[in-house]
Amino acid sequence: MTSAEIDAATWNALAAEGISDTPFARHEYLAQWWSTGGGGEWTNAELALISASDAGHLIGLAPLFIADHEGQRSILLVGSIEISDYLDLIVRDKDHARFLAALLDCIAATAGLQGLPLDWYNVLDSSPTLPALKSEAERRGWSFEQEVYRPTRA
Repeated sequence: MTSAEIDAATWNALAAEGISDTPFARHEYLAQWWSTGGGGEWTNAELALISASDAGHLIGLAPLFIADHEGQRSILLVGSIEISDYLDLIVRDKDHARFLAALLDCIAATAGLQGLPLDWYNVLDSSPTLPALKSEAERRGWSFEQEVYRPTRA
């Protein structure tokens, strides 16, 4: 199944069963966000939607894009940074670990994605993605940094 074959109903059904079922994971939201470049925030960006299926059943979606960010090309989650409150991979908990490993394999093997940093914002603290990403990075000998942004009082 290619990303182009994923219809909104299939996408939304997976999002509803996914690890972070929020309105920001829905097809309509992310498609609109992408069509406007995040409200004009992102220019020179390329969509990199990565999906995985097993026996014709959608396992996971990684709604990603590549853009210049903080002085370098980076891989970001569609919906980044300022507009969307909660972003994540779109995958069921039972498939999360294998989907994340396969996603990182795909990124490492794909020209144009190899070596680019994952610069992911607004992933829920409670998401299994953060500890799994750290574990996978360590297993692969990749660096991993996590910053927590908290509002402060003026």
